[in-house]
Amino acid sequence: MLLAGAAVVLPPQPVSALPSFARQTGQPCSTCHTAFPQLTPFGRRFKLEGYTAGGTRCGPSAMEAELQIPIAGMSVPNFTHINKALDPADTPKGFNSNDNTFVEQTSVFYGGQIYCNFGAFIQGTYERPGSSYFLDNTDIRYANTTKLGEMDLVYGVTANNNPTVQDPWNTTPAWSFPFIGASDVLAPTPAAGTMIEGTFSGRVAGTGAYIFANDKFYLEGTAYGTFDTKTLEALGLDPADPASRFAGLAPYWRAAYEADWGYSSLMLGTFGMYANIAPLGNQSGPIDHVTDVGFDAQYQYIRDVHAFTARFGYIFENENLNGSQPLGLSAHSNDDLQSLKISGSYVYNGTVSLTAGYFDIRGSADPILYAESLSPSALGSPNSNGWVFDLAWIPWSNGGPSIYPWFNARLGVSYTLYDQFDGASSNYNGAFRNASDNNTAFVYAWLAF
Repeated sequence: MLLAGAAVVLPPQPVSALPSFARQTGQPCSTCHTAFPQLTPFGRRFKLEGYTAGGTRCGPSAMEAELQIPIAGMSVPNFTHINKALDPADTPKGFNSNDNTFVEQTSVFYGGQIYCNFGAFIQGTYERPGSSYFLDNTDIRYANTTKLGEMDLVYGVTANNNPTVQDPWNTTPAWSFPFIGASDVLAPTPAAGTMIEGTFSGRVAGTGAYIFANDKFYLEGTAYGTFDTKTLEALGLDPADPASRFAGLAPYWRAAYEADWGYSSLMLGTFGMYANIAPLGNQSGPIDHVTDVGFDAQYQYIRDVHAFTARFGYIFENENLNGSQPLGLSAHSNDDLQSLKISGSYVYNGTVSLTAGYFDIRGSADPILYAESLSPSALGSPNSNGWVFDLAWIPWSNGGPSIYPWFNARLGVSYTLYDQFDGASSNYNGAFRNASDNNTAFVYAWLAF
């Protein structure tokens, strides 16, 4: 566990259908994904077993590993259009106030077996706007299987840098729909979000253990600590975004039950996290206490040609802000926030995907904590809700082009529609910008090679 934790702390976005995984397993991407990054039961098992299935880096046959190169790449060129252009003062240098075409993200991955029962998913990313290089989603594992009486057991240790990135279902924050979207610098997104929905993504190191019994019962516990300023700078991250740090370790828990029958599977689960947070990074001063409790469910029906997935996720956050209020960072000593996501995907022959999702964020109004919410009728309200629609073509999900069989691509268009944004449907920012002004059309090419 210490070695795995050190690998995250001292390294040299979504687990996609990495070509390195396909080369290792000898399987097309559709074996693990209905439409990447959505996992099938086989894909979930591959992840829980440490990304090692099909690997040859072990024992006398380790020399054969020369044929398996665990390196992959990803690039996401796209076009973004919003209903109403940004204010010139809010437009990043070198970009238009609307209608931007550029390569948003380029990543290099180590994905697959390291040696025997050790495997990893490590992502390094260059992202625009901002032109930043940083260590992205990372999950390093040791996993093995055994038998306890009549019970088959997968057990393992995970070291990762983003709470829920290690989860095998597409209902927890790191992997929930929408799977891809426009840069929030060019297409405004709601200001409010629960702690576990990415607030400390990439800014923490966590080590934990898990079991998966009889392909049904999953149980995990992980403890996270935040990186210090020098480590964040070394990883390419801004230490002031956010400036807050955990005071001590923050425990994360996950429990789920999955039932499989015929062509169907159903998962019911819960997850959560508790953290003592120093608002400005001063662990010796007053601290906040934040608790997130989530409930989720996923149903899948997968046949040779047709696949359907329905997902539900709900998070309740209780915020004790005894550290933030005296510093003038919140108006109240106690707030709450709720996040709901519901979505459904239909995939035809692994190559055409249609997804629709609804999201709803609501909670206590706090004019300091949610300073972006300036509607005269809903000052400081975090409430936002709307819909996301995505249509995608994945031409090489069942096998890549002959010149490079492991190439994969998701070519799609999505549309985000806001009914309410930062507290109001109209004039949410006090400058007569409406929720519908932020409706976003996003055309993308998600390329994996």
